[in-house]
Parts: sequence; C-alpha cells; structure tokens
Amino acid sequence: MKKKRTPRLDATAKRDYLEKHLSNELDWLLRAASEWHVQVQLNLGVNGYQVQNYTVDSACLHARSLFEFFCHPYKRDETGNHYSCDQYIGHVLESKLYRDSWSDPLHAYLMHTQDRSTPRRIIGFGDPPVERDNLNKMPVDFAFEVLKLWQRFEEELGKSTDLPTRKLRDLARNKRKEAIDHAKPVTEFISERKSAYRREQTKAQSLKPIFVFSP
Repeated sequence: MKKKRTPRLDATAKRDYLEKHLSNELDWLLRAASEWHVQVQLNLGVNGYQVQNYTVDSACLHARSLFEFFCHPYKRDETGNHYSCDQYIGHVLESKLYRDSWSDPLHAYLMHTQDRSTPRRIIGFGDPPVERDNLNKMPVDFAFEVLKLWQRFEEELGKSTDLPTRKLRDLARNKRKEAIDHAKPVTEFISERKSAYRREQTKAQSLKPIFVFSP
C-alpha cells in the first residue's frame, strides 16, 4: 500500500508543523523577496552576478507552498500532497489573486517544462491591482499576499472553539513578526556586504569555476 505523504496531524503535530515548517516557508519567502527587491533597485549589471534570478526561484517556491496550504483543501486519501489550513481552522482561505491569476503560472513555472515563449501577464498585489509582465516581477507581490493570508489565519485560529488550536494564534503571530524581523537585514546592511567582499578579496581571487565543459 502506498504510504500517505501527509499523515493526519494531531494537536502536537499541528504546533510542530506551524513552528518548524510553515514558519520556515514564510521566513525564506520574505528574505528572498527582500533580496530580489534589493537587486532590482541596485541593478548592478555585473556579469556572473544575477542574484535576482535565484531569488525569484526561491520566492516562487516558498510562496507556492504557502498558497497551497492556505488556499487548497487537505486530501484525506493517499493522493494528498500537502497539508492545509483547513486542518487547523476547518476551512481554507480565499485569495482571488492566487485563484484567478497566480495559481496556473506558478504551477507551470515551478513544476513543468512547458511552452514559455509568450509569458503570461499577471495581476500584481495592490489597491488598485497593478499588472506585471510575468512571474519574474512578482516576489514582493507574492510575499504581501501571503502575509495577508497569514494574518487571516491568525484571526481564525483565535476564533477556534478548540483550546489547543486557539493557543496557536500567538505562535503564528510571533512567527510572522520573526520572519519580518529576519528579512530586515537584507535591505538594511548593504554596506556590510561590500566590506565583507573586500575583506575576503584574496580568497575570492583564488576561486575557480566549479563546472568545466568537456566535449
């Protein structure tokens, strides 16, 4: 019999999953989105330094995991691939942006090698909403929408009639604050990065390419 990838969460497992795994997804989403923002603003144009490309991939990956958790129901049979907030609060949360504009492009970009010759324009986060050229411009938009969903998740946890679940509200709120605090140094300490590179200049000069083409 095929082993279920998402076994049932009891009260202890719910707390552990929120504390160790969901919060990790949020933490690295905010850091990746912040780094993407920094690199786009600096626009260094240095060959071999395309950090913004790596951060797009990271932000999209973490955002997709969290959107699945918040917006897709838990499947109770062996076909289930992810946990869901409905296991905590009894229902999923609604994100019109994710449902109508983001879900399909995120899935195609991260999971499949499909036709990408004509990237789909995407509605971004904002009031009023703005239109982006493609997923490469979306890390901060994804992060803002996830934060909005996370806050709604906190509110729903606090309304639960189940005491262990209701107690998770403070944990979720603390983890949101922690993730935001962890993302701040990405934008606040740019000058320290420059100093660190200068300090390690001798080491950097001795670095060699990892990959070598052999015909």
